[in-house]
Amino acid sequence: MRHHFKSLIATVLLIAGGQSVAVAADEKTMAQIEGTVTFFYYDDIQAAAPFYGELLQLPLTMDTEWVKIYQITATSSVGLVLQGRGFHEVAADKPAMLSMVTDDVDAWYERLKSANTVILTELPPANAVKSEGSAPVRGFVAQDPGGYTIEFFSWLNKP
Repeated sequence: MRHHFKSLIATVLLIAGGQSVAVAADEKTMAQIEGTVTFFYYDDIQAAAPFYGELLQLPLTMDTEWVKIYQITATSSVGLVLQGRGFHEVAADKPAMLSMVTDDVDAWYERLKSANTVILTELPPANAVKSEGSAPVRGFVAQDPGGYTIEFFSWLNKP
């Protein structure tokens, strides 16, 4: 078990400048991960689809009656899954969050606000002073039509 856990953490995926880089801890590491898909579950994916396809303008890369996948970057996507299909179920609480990194957080804030999207945290002014210990980001948190938390942020000092 310990060896299996060690091999799982031996490969670290770094996201820097939109490219993924695998960092091997030793020669017996897992294959490089090529991308990610975050799946959210909905009673009605047709109601959630316009948020991702029209408002966020993400390209639709898979479209079936029970799952829709929208591409976020070259290696990351978000998938919408119809209740009763897939691995999980729709839950009253939404313990997952999709975070999107952008160089223009102000434009995303205005776009979502003008579309009457539920904004959970306001975007602080560009010159706002961050408190010590807070993340080096400036952003806001919104809610998609299914109640999932979507964060948009810009790095204050790009990693």
